[in-house]
Amino acid sequence: MTEGSIHLPGKQDLMNSRVLIVDDQEPNRKLLAALVQSMGVGHIEHARDGVEGLSKMESFQPDLVLLDIMMPNMDGFEMCRRLRQNPAWKDLPVLVNTALSEPRERVECFDAGATDMVVKPLNAPEVIARVRIHLENRLLLGALRQFHERVAQELSMASAMQHSLLPDQARLKALSEQFGLVISSRFETSSELGGDFWQVRDLQDGRLGIILVDFSGHGVAASLNAFRLHTLLDQLPPGNDPSLWLSQLNSLLKPLLPVGQFATVLYAIVDAKQERIDYAAGGAPSPILMPPNGQAQLLDASGLFLGATAKADYDNLSAPFPAGAQLLLYSDALTETQGRDGQMLGDEGLLELAQSSAQEPAPLNSLMSRFEARFPPPWEDDLTAVWIGNQAHPG
Repeated sequence: MTEGSIHLPGKQDLMNSRVLIVDDQEPNRKLLAALVQSMGVGHIEHARDGVEGLSKMESFQPDLVLLDIMMPNMDGFEMCRRLRQNPAWKDLPVLVNTALSEPRERVECFDAGATDMVVKPLNAPEVIARVRIHLENRLLLGALRQFHERVAQELSMASAMQHSLLPDQARLKALSEQFGLVISSRFETSSELGGDFWQVRDLQDGRLGIILVDFSGHGVAASLNAFRLHTLLDQLPPGNDPSLWLSQLNSLLKPLLPVGQFATVLYAIVDAKQERIDYAAGGAPSPILMPPNGQAQLLDASGLFLGATAKADYDNLSAPFPAGAQLLLYSDALTETQGRDGQMLGDEGLLELAQSSAQEPAPLNSLMSRFEARFPPPWEDDLTAVWIGNQAHPG
């Protein structure tokens, strides 16, 4: 078996399987044991009635129960019902062997929780075939469950790694104090992994570089591109010329992206002392700039996607960022997520939402609370939101 594949049952698995035979007649128990043993099952236990059968469940841990119906003390109906009341045995195959012939009586067996049945007098090939298929199904389900658990664990580790690439709260607090800004963020993936990525870099001289990228697609494939980008940032640190840096980044990233994959991008340099923002963008959602005493406005973020062509040129743009001004950068989940009514917030809706949240003590928290009220998670797209306020704003 290769790593990451699902293990298919074989002879060794049958040898390790455990079958509990519950029947008040010793000849029946011996016959069933002989049939099961002929299949290669290595562990067989006997019980004479339902009471003894239940008492052996925990110690023996069977993979299948062969259960007679008509028995003294506790019949097969009651034992089966009690098994199904225990979550540990809700999926255990219970193969009933019975002389009951009426359809109503057979339905009662299934109502009690039986998985399958064979009718007395027992037919040896049929018993062997049914026992084999139920044991193999149980082994396959167990292997599938283990595979899912392993994948979930690996995805959880990968998700933790992806989150570790992003600025944490301690770093944002330190940068806020250093640059005279108030920075808050929200990052949510639509599944365990996502294609959104954002980062902040100290460019010296009171300037802070902020990168926000949204790769096409979702899940593992998109997250791999986010990891590729993070590696490139060490090779090509963000520079002081946004358009030049994006062109260089595109040239490095394009050969690494699978065919048909691309990313929206925005790279902004925030200079709180000079009260300005210089930026370049490629197909990104329009940043929302909120002047201290004015109307919120959408900034131009058009341009070529990262990875769309081998060579791409971008434009340098700028906007005033005086004391008290605020800026919202985000991925398109905020504008394109559909609500229960099928409607999206859109640019204008988000603009209005940002404007009304700007005066709150924690504006991003306020915006996200209102957004979630209209568009409850889980969302179908990855979501990133970064709120930056100049120091005059209380944040």
